[in-house]
Amino acid sequence: MKIKWPDNKKFAFTIVDDTENSTIENVKPIYDFLYQHGLITTKTVWVYPSRDCFTGGCLLDNDYLEFIADLKAKGYEIGIHNVGAGEYTREEIIKGLDLFKEKLGFYPSIHINHYSNKDNIYWGHERFQLILRSLFKIIYGEKRKFYGTDINSKYFWGDICKSKIRYIRNYTFNDINTLKIDPLMPYMDKNKEKYSNYWFSSSDGHTVKEFNALLKRENVDRLEYEGGACIVYTHFAYNFVDSKGRINEDFAEKIKYLASKDGWFVPAGVLLDYLLSFKGNHYVSKSYLTALDFKWLLDRIIKRIRFNK
Repeated sequence: MKIKWPDNKKFAFTIVDDTENSTIENVKPIYDFLYQHGLITTKTVWVYPSRDCFTGGCLLDNDYLEFIADLKAKGYEIGIHNVGAGEYTREEIIKGLDLFKEKLGFYPSIHINHYSNKDNIYWGHERFQLILRSLFKIIYGEKRKFYGTDINSKYFWGDICKSKIRYIRNYTFNDINTLKIDPLMPYMDKNKEKYSNYWFSSSDGHTVKEFNALLKRENVDRLEYEGGACIVYTHFAYNFVDSKGRINEDFAEKIKYLASKDGWFVPAGVLLDYLLSFKGNHYVSKSYLTALDFKWLLDRIIKRIRFNK
């Protein structure tokens, strides 16, 4: 079923920016550039300073908070990438979400699981259906285990996630038309409904190299022709800006071309809310999710061959 976009726009496009290693210096030039070209998107944040190998600003840093508040005032959506990077207990997570609201005026609508945080929600083998779930258990064993939904764990916050978080990202695919690959998003999963609400997918723009490859002109033209929707998942801190504050030229050219199109450029939460209002609340079948599992796995293999990662 083809979606009719608001104001008769031809397609929808947004970006979710992962906050890993994000500082004012390495991402503000990107947001200034996006704003200049009419692209209003989603940025994730941490509340607390990092406790793992990643760096980046947080909401307890007044200068960084001011930068984030300015983005919010311009219409950008602010989500979370867990309350911080590393290990955080239930009590810290609850306090962190309350601090988020205290400083920004609302609870986040979007949550993205961070790498190996023990408090991740339905992560590791729990992401997948039976076949891939079993495969991940065999490969990783206890090395990739997460406890955000384990009521007996000190990292449990599934009930809080259910009550406060609207959308969680799961799969990332190589295709620019996210909605073409996952046409039922945002959806509910019966196996995950106890501690989550809606799930969505994204398109892979992990670093500037992958982002630029995803947004090559023929892909943008196809997205427009298909009348689709793209939610790019990326890390603006990963070489989009050089040490002198200059924006990657190829990225700038890609954004200018995208902005010249008649697209609906809104934050991810707005796009997902629209899709939800269009489709209504719905569960998806195990067979649908299993198909997404194997499409995701194939895309990860293709990406490893193509980008050596």
